[in-house]
Amino acid sequence: MYYYIVNPTAGNGAIRGLQDKLRARLTELGIGGEWAKTTAPGEATKMAKAAIAKGHTTIVAVGGDDTVNEVINGIAKENVAVGIIPVGNDNRIAARLGIENWQHACEVLAARRLTPYSLIAAGQNFFLSTLTLGFETDVDKHVETPSDGIRGKLSTLRQSWGHAKTYEPLKCRIVADDNLTIEASIFSLSVSNQKFDNPLADNRLVVSFSDRPKGRQLGSYLWNRSHTNSPLQEAPTSRFLAGRVVIETTPVTGIMVDGKVAGRTPIAIRLTDRRVRFITEKAAGFHA
Repeated sequence: MYYYIVNPTAGNGAIRGLQDKLRARLTELGIGGEWAKTTAPGEATKMAKAAIAKGHTTIVAVGGDDTVNEVINGIAKENVAVGIIPVGNDNRIAARLGIENWQHACEVLAARRLTPYSLIAAGQNFFLSTLTLGFETDVDKHVETPSDGIRGKLSTLRQSWGHAKTYEPLKCRIVADDNLTIEASIFSLSVSNQKFDNPLADNRLVVSFSDRPKGRQLGSYLWNRSHTNSPLQEAPTSRFLAGRVVIETTPVTGIMVDGKVAGRTPIAIRLTDRRVRFITEKAAGFHA
């Protein structure tokens, strides 16, 4: 039976307006199950652990990226499958798994194609998708959350442009797998799992960092960022693969995981042996 962990505050409470339709559709598809709502931040982790202890082998996060990351931090058994119904304002993980919206998510859950992803550890926290630092992290502190529509996006673009012109790149030291050391002045840096970009690839960390884009490149980079929330779009970028990296910056700076503040540098990041099987639209999955 599917166990649905619902964040009732995700998307400014959007679940309240669609819960009946959502549950009806899941029942039609034969994947109705037990539902539980979180009441505080971090509770989804405890709920996932409790559900698995009761014998549930499919846990579905109904919410945004925060809810998904809380759920995966409660998954310790490899026989458990994790699904996503995106409802929050930030649904980067669902998008990278090929899940477009809650309606599409229902079809994906019913098809039950599974792809195993290794979790990434940053300090004591586990995450699945993307860690960022530099401009990607700093800009969110200086740019207001945009309103819907083209005016909101243009306002965000103007604010981001102004901040990008004055942002001072970080002095960064990266040690990868204890055998590669890179020292560079970086505008933006991200760490992710290459399997998200290519489901046929191995689980490996992709470390990407960029200089400050110039002229039209900066405009294109900021415009794409405002539309996709993806780091390093259209930026002059260097990339390498690793299993573990240690990142130090001058000055010390904050890091973000899937859009949420999650610590500060220096930080050790490693690809773990802990894998989670996600129910995904990606074609590389298998049925189980």
